[in-house]
Amino acid sequence: MGGWRWMARRLQILLGKEGAEREMDEEIREHIERETELNRSAGMSPEEARRRALVAFGGVELHKEQVRDVRGVRLLDDFIQDARVALRGFLKEPSFTLAVLLTLGLGIGGNVAMFAILQGSLFHALPYPRADRLVVGRVTWNGEIGQTVSGPDYFDYVDRSTSFEALGAFTPFELRGTLTGLGEPERAKTMVASGDYFEALGVRPALGRTFNAEEAVLGGPQVIVISHGLWERRFGSDPAILGRTATFNGTPYTIIGVMPAGFRLMLDTDAWLPMQRGGGWAQARQFHNFVLVGRLAEGVTVARAQEEVDRISASLAETYPDTNRNKGLALTPMREALLEGYRTTLLTLMGAVAVLLLIACGNVAGLLLARGSARQSELAVRAVMGAGRGRLGRQLLTESALLAMGAAVVGLALASWIQRGVLAFVALERLGPVEPELSPAVVGFALALAGFSVLLFGALPAVRTARADPAAGLGSGMRTAGSRAGTRFRSALVVGQVALTAVLLVSAGLLLRSFDELRRVDMGFDPSDLLTASVQVGDAEFPDLPSRVAFFRTLMERIRSIPGVEGAGMIDRIPVRMSGGNVRVDLPERFGMSGVFGQLAYQRSVLPGYFGAMGIPLVAGRDVAWTDDAGTPRAIVLSSALATAIFGSDDPLGRTVGIDAGGDEPVVLEVVGVVGDVVVGHPANGTEYAMYTPYTQRAGTLLGLAVRARGDMGAVSSAVRQALREMDPNVPLAEVGTLEGEVARVLSSNRSIAVVLALFAATALLLAAVGLYGVLAYQVARRQHEIGIRIALGARLGTVVSSVVWGGVRLVALGLVLGIPLAWWASRLVREMLYGVEISDATTYGAVAFFLAAVATAACLVPGLRAARVDPVEAFRRE
Repeated sequence: MGGWRWMARRLQILLGKEGAEREMDEEIREHIERETELNRSAGMSPEEARRRALVAFGGVELHKEQVRDVRGVRLLDDFIQDARVALRGFLKEPSFTLAVLLTLGLGIGGNVAMFAILQGSLFHALPYPRADRLVVGRVTWNGEIGQTVSGPDYFDYVDRSTSFEALGAFTPFELRGTLTGLGEPERAKTMVASGDYFEALGVRPALGRTFNAEEAVLGGPQVIVISHGLWERRFGSDPAILGRTATFNGTPYTIIGVMPAGFRLMLDTDAWLPMQRGGGWAQARQFHNFVLVGRLAEGVTVARAQEEVDRISASLAETYPDTNRNKGLALTPMREALLEGYRTTLLTLMGAVAVLLLIACGNVAGLLLARGSARQSELAVRAVMGAGRGRLGRQLLTESALLAMGAAVVGLALASWIQRGVLAFVALERLGPVEPELSPAVVGFALALAGFSVLLFGALPAVRTARADPAAGLGSGMRTAGSRAGTRFRSALVVGQVALTAVLLVSAGLLLRSFDELRRVDMGFDPSDLLTASVQVGDAEFPDLPSRVAFFRTLMERIRSIPGVEGAGMIDRIPVRMSGGNVRVDLPERFGMSGVFGQLAYQRSVLPGYFGAMGIPLVAGRDVAWTDDAGTPRAIVLSSALATAIFGSDDPLGRTVGIDAGGDEPVVLEVVGVVGDVVVGHPANGTEYAMYTPYTQRAGTLLGLAVRARGDMGAVSSAVRQALREMDPNVPLAEVGTLEGEVARVLSSNRSIAVVLALFAATALLLAAVGLYGVLAYQVARRQHEIGIRIALGARLGTVVSSVVWGGVRLVALGLVLGIPLAWWASRLVREMLYGVEISDATTYGAVAFFLAAVATAACLVPGLRAARVDPVEAFRRE
């Protein structure tokens, strides 16, 4: 029977003309039997041959000479049949299948990777017993949360509070020192901690014990608790380690305990020294060096504990108005405190990959709609063979579900790579290592995301395709396949993709502009060609000021004689690398007056030649000199801004300033020079108040080295190391690097988030361009007959190309109109990460609009040029 006549009769049945039903049933039966015999002759089993014949004729099942719809078959059989049909279709169209799997897999993979990171950071279990009872305490000034608490304040909170099972304190920064007497000298990282620090965290040592009350007082025994890593590395995991001596900075300490493997809080450390009441780190109430960690007592809430410490803070403010006025203590749940520095970054990246998934789903939805339009004839045949709209819809949804499951597998494979890439850029030091892992929760999230994606990209195309008119599908060719509504919907998808891409591009652009502004910050010194390192002598070998000064002076002379070295200097804290050490300074006569004393400034000790080596200009007066020793008046060099803050327009040279050193009287120093302002800590803070005292009058054990040299820095560092080894083999050269590298390291977090977001934005841009190309290519294919007629009638090729390109440009323009306001609203999320750039930065928005328009125009040109190459004769023949 002729195909068209058979289809027409089936349509008659669908339209209610039941008189032709019996004749139609017999003819269908004959065709199915004939198809079954052909399949059996091809080597199929009887069951397979009949199943293939039924599938070929729209899923019709015959029983007792009657035609029965597929809805009578069990759901499981339906799904198996639909899956087989879908898989055969995917294999016939490998390019379509691969495009969907990669596009959707990339979107799912990005979201799975960020979910795994969030699970390992935001939702991970803190490695402490009953961690939900832990709080972190930090100082507040006028209600604003700072960081560190003074030692005397901590002891008052311990003595007066009842809300904690234990309240401990620790220094949230590394104290570098030299470990000697165990082979090669090694720089070790230590913290100062109270005995209650370990008790509050609820972690017991693997060996020995932690600090007791006797060791927590000034002048108590010199003891040390070491990390599991140091125990393994330096002591070979010796179980008899307790009671042995470790020499740290020349001072012998008795090892009393070894902490378990992996124990840390905020920072990795090699050892812990006891916090001593009245000791150096807990000496004065105006010096803030500790973060508190407390374990709430049973039944006590954070709010109740906060009320108690507020009362204690108010009492301290009355008792010590000079140091505690407007000062308090803020209690924060530990998880929340640890995540404060990362929450915005992680949520920004999570938002970015969510947008990426939406764009990917839009792309896939467009592909499915185009594929559905191309399959109208096939689906119409199935419809006239008896497959209802619900049956066709289930078939299409099954195809979408299989694609989503395949994309989930691809996404899981990509997620590990994406997660490693993100973690390589965005370090989470406070949280400890976040290892990529394929946990059941991650797999479950991927599957859930796949199911959600089916709703986003598969439901509407399935409904639209299944509801298409069978008669129209059978009677149309390429010229009419696909409705105007379908075209408008695909165009709307492209508009949405462009708008979402604009959001990512603007956010990435703002962060990149911010990073560029940070790179351009005037540091106040020249970081290029500067080798930096640190040198620390031991207290035992160099017990007094003259011996230390003599050692470092000789070292400087040797370094300056190395070929290629143009200058060398030393400072106790290298700029950018080490901050802290800030004290208050003002005119001596203002000390003890009501209100806060003077200006807060960074205090540094330097050797002669440091300013010249760093490229810090001398504004007035002189540099520190070797003659500034214990027998001369205490000297000081001020930064230009600090001199102005203290003396105004008066000449500061020869005047005196007082430094609050924690005593009853200030330390008085004579101003001998003024130098340029410099960046002390993070470049985002800009230049800050600084003052420099001669190391020859205030000698410690640790100095940072700054060597300006030309040529191979590796050779220079080797020569410096050799010179130091010849002077004393027990003094190591540590933290060797360049100042440019140090600045880059400090800015790495700003660069990292910008780069990662830019990569996501670039991926989104690529997907949007592909989506735009797909829509225009589909429209050109549909319009071949029309374009052929226009060309045959003499239309210029440029006109044909411009009509296609202009159609794409309109979509992009509409996407930008919607996307730019949305981008401005979304960019508020990254506001706190910006430096020197406003979220309404016109340059960024203009660049994004231009770049997006340029890429989109390029994507439009390919379909446009294809339209210009349409052969009118071939177009008529196809029609």
